[in-house]
Amino acid sequence: MDDDEYDEFGNLIGDPLDSDADSSSDAESVSPVDSGNHSGENSSNSMPIDRDAKTASSRDNDNSMIITHNEAKQVGLRATFGPEVETIVVKPSMESKDEPVILPDIQKKLRLVSDKSLPEVVYSREYMLQTMSSLPERIRNVAVVGNFHSGKTSLIDLFIHQTHPTVKPATSLKSFRPLRYLDNHFLELHRGMSIKSSPVTLLLPDSNDRSYILNLVDTPGHYDFADETIAALEATDGAVVVLDAVEGLTPRDKALISQLMKRDMPMTFVLNKIDRLILELRLPPLDTYLKLQYIVDDVLSFVEENEFHSAYSHKSEMSPASGHFLFASATYCFCFSLETFGLLYARNHENLETAEFSEKLWGDWYYDPTTNNLTSKPHQKLERTFVKLVLAPVYKLFTAGLTSNSAGESIASLLWSDFGVQLDKSKYKQDVQILLKDVFRSTIGTAFFVDSVSANIVSPEKIPSPESNSPVLAHIVKLIENSDGSGFDSLVRIHKGTLTKGQKVTVYGDNYVEDDENYRSEIIDGILIPGGRYNFEVEEAGEGSIVLVKGIDSIVSKSGTVAVSDDYIFPNQSYSAHSVFKVAIEPFVPNDLPKMLDGLRKVSKSYLACSVKVEDSGEHLVFGSGELYLDCVLHDLRNFFTDDLEIKVSDPMPKFSETCSETSFTVIPTQSGENSISIIAEPVNDTKLSLAIENGVINLSEDIKSLSKKLGLEYGWDALASRSVWCFGPDDMQSPSILLDDTLESETDKKLLYSAKSQINLGFKWSVNEGPLCDEPIRNTKFKILDAAVSGAEISRGGARLIPLSRKACYTGFLTASPRLMEPYYRVHGTCPHRAISVFTALLSKRRGYLESETPVPGTGLFQVEGLVPVIEAVGLETEIRLNTQGQAMCFLVFDSWNIVPGDPLDETVPLPTMKPVPDESLARDFVLKTRRRKGLSGEPSLQKYVDQELYQSLKDNGLVP
Repeated sequence: MDDDEYDEFGNLIGDPLDSDADSSSDAESVSPVDSGNHSGENSSNSMPIDRDAKTASSRDNDNSMIITHNEAKQVGLRATFGPEVETIVVKPSMESKDEPVILPDIQKKLRLVSDKSLPEVVYSREYMLQTMSSLPERIRNVAVVGNFHSGKTSLIDLFIHQTHPTVKPATSLKSFRPLRYLDNHFLELHRGMSIKSSPVTLLLPDSNDRSYILNLVDTPGHYDFADETIAALEATDGAVVVLDAVEGLTPRDKALISQLMKRDMPMTFVLNKIDRLILELRLPPLDTYLKLQYIVDDVLSFVEENEFHSAYSHKSEMSPASGHFLFASATYCFCFSLETFGLLYARNHENLETAEFSEKLWGDWYYDPTTNNLTSKPHQKLERTFVKLVLAPVYKLFTAGLTSNSAGESIASLLWSDFGVQLDKSKYKQDVQILLKDVFRSTIGTAFFVDSVSANIVSPEKIPSPESNSPVLAHIVKLIENSDGSGFDSLVRIHKGTLTKGQKVTVYGDNYVEDDENYRSEIIDGILIPGGRYNFEVEEAGEGSIVLVKGIDSIVSKSGTVAVSDDYIFPNQSYSAHSVFKVAIEPFVPNDLPKMLDGLRKVSKSYLACSVKVEDSGEHLVFGSGELYLDCVLHDLRNFFTDDLEIKVSDPMPKFSETCSETSFTVIPTQSGENSISIIAEPVNDTKLSLAIENGVINLSEDIKSLSKKLGLEYGWDALASRSVWCFGPDDMQSPSILLDDTLESETDKKLLYSAKSQINLGFKWSVNEGPLCDEPIRNTKFKILDAAVSGAEISRGGARLIPLSRKACYTGFLTASPRLMEPYYRVHGTCPHRAISVFTALLSKRRGYLESETPVPGTGLFQVEGLVPVIEAVGLETEIRLNTQGQAMCFLVFDSWNIVPGDPLDETVPLPTMKPVPDESLARDFVLKTRRRKGLSGEPSLQKYVDQELYQSLKDNGLVP
């Protein structure tokens, strides 16, 4: 070994990896080695270029055997790893430490949606597009809504199987998996539940083979994702309410029906999962009928007693006889109405009037086998028509299918004799559950679903369009992220005109009403017809269509308006009004802050009820409706909208609010230069009025006379107070606060005061959006202006002086009215067996909650329970209930109300033990101090900050302040 070839550290002199090597050593920093025919390129292009090699090749033959160091190294690498492996030699001194040696091939695809590969359908897509444009009366825009796991997505799967021959059902139980064709998000597939509303456009025939365009929008049933349901109702003209035949009418179903009646939208009901009554509960046919009748009566009584019943225009007779109720089993592939069996019996009886006969299949009609007639006279030995003529055949099919042998003789004879249907002999060898699907699909089917929807839900052309002079008017209902999270498509309902690819339109954003610069001209890059897990592109879409539009989302955060003029703007929905659950986040690596901010912007556009707020302390708060909602938001933030961003997440927290419990004990004028204003505060304590303001029944845009009359007649206000309402707040209008002018003309210059009205209103809104206790909204408080002195000089009554003055005056009045802290409460809805009720009671009481009611579910051993629990105590409640009941019970949490936290937040004498739970009387002060510390607010809330020192000392000496 020659020592001259190595340095004192044992490194080979001239090693290309040696940073101290002479610059004459001609090593390349990155040298891909030839791997044969790599990537289809010429081998000469894949070989490294080496100046030593060039020199060696130019020498005479005696020197041609000399191999340079680089060539020797490359030959060694090829010999070690083989010619099929590409090797890379890197010189660290030439590479950035932030640049990886091998760039990762990142291919994110968290949504199973394709715009390229179109599956085969049983109809012509060209015919469907032609029908959409030439026969708009055949279009039906329908939202499919219902409680959690009531079978909405599975019901739509029936029509996917019917129209998509390539989507074949399983032929054995081992390979069976629920299709869930409209669940295309990774979390939806992983969790087995819908979290986003998903549209699909299908061409479906009715019982007379007349084709209809059904724009179906599948919606989540979980309470946390109610925002997606609201968005679906914004896009559609009616709804199919899917009810679980076992659980019956649930609180979630009641909330959905109320929302539909409030919007005056027609609805059709599907009583799904009737197979559970037969196979799981094993009810006899008569008990099954009584169970179904109870659900129908429960729905109808709720509709009649609903608060929106008087204004509901679709309250004609709703019953199974009129086609408003369907009976289905998405598991076994059938959905029928009474007319389904009416037609089945009409095949064997030529003189049978189908419509009249179908109406008699429900209610107090009985079948007399001796005369083979129907009678309305009850008799002990006579069976109801629904039991004898509808349920009995269904029970027979189930029984024959379950008891059939591999030859299928019994079920085959029943199918042929009663239904005139023959199945392939190979189908009888299938698993029983698979066989029953084929049996019901071939006998009962789903055709009358289209009949019911087309009859009870009107076409878009019969829906009055908004009054607008714009030739094009469309509503951007929500944004749907691309499959890789790189951008968004807009889900658009076209109300007027036609949208065309390449068309230039004006898009008005969410806040255009407040900010008239919130609009932008956009070019439509593409129009897509949604198909669940695929979309197909079209050149144009006309009135009544629900489509995906590319290229118009840049200015839209939640929803928007597409038009030519701004004479009509679709109102915003307060999706985040009930988002009272929050977490604080920050990037694990500070340099990732821009990446996190971009991800937050995208996730806020994707999740309608999600809102993001940046505190003065710099922390980023993410608001949502519940634990599951925020879990999905943070998952997409980490994995979908950023490249595996690492973030730190705080413990969950609620959103607090502030209020007062008494009237201000004194009037303290607030001065600023030549201006002075005196404001007192008192509780509103009128739930009916608060709900009216929150729902927009009372708003300041209406005429002052009509507003005054309404306040006087319906809410008992005197004439002076009803004419002096100036402003409502905070911005979300939940349990709103009110500003009134209670000054007297003899003491106040009304003209000067009204000239400063807008500035005083802005100061009021500022104060009620950021209260003095912990910068949270002030609710359920009435502020009265008792005295005001406004400067006559215009420069002295500008906004820079009056807005802070008004805010300070509101704070002063509020802090003298026994301020209190408010916390949000969840209403707990649960379904469980009787023995699990004690678990609900114990867990809720441990968390400062309580159980309100327990109602048995008829025909089952289940109970529906309801209770209340503070949001701050509800973290982990759902999981704990499932664990303690061994999965026999589950609950849902939905925002219910704001309640006062026990204790006085300004009482400095209450104990605040460290590292221990505080007593109830200290909760308010504990929450306030911790919230202020987290927000970076200095000191403690005190009246001393807003009044003169002498006045404060005087109030303290008199015992008016602690």
